[in-house]
Amino acid sequence: MKNGISVKYASEKAPSTSLQWKNISEKERIASIQLIINDLTGGDAIKVINAFSDGQVIISLNNNMNASERGFFLLNFEDLIKKTLDNGISVWHEAIGDKNSLRNLRGIELIAIEEDL
Repeated sequence: MKNGISVKYASEKAPSTSLQWKNISEKERIASIQLIINDLTGGDAIKVINAFSDGQVIISLNNNMNASERGFFLLNFEDLIKKTLDNGISVWHEAIGDKNSLRNLRGIELIAIEEDL
């Protein structure tokens, strides 16, 4: 324990996806996730963008949730997907641009800089 914080799980390996998940096409992976979404209340607000063989699933939410609601929703959704389809899946929300209207009015633009390492 360091500074009162347990680091027991810091070196644990993340679960990887099964061969079954890896061997189906992306279209089939998206369809299997969509079946689960269709059974959810408010599932019509979720769109699956990508479902990669390594377990990364990118979704888009078509409703306005604040950051805390979105985070809680995504964790619960990921848990459901892991328990239903494959433990190696991780759910990611597509990147959201800067929605701060004041910054946009001032003409400030944030530019990502890629660095070669």
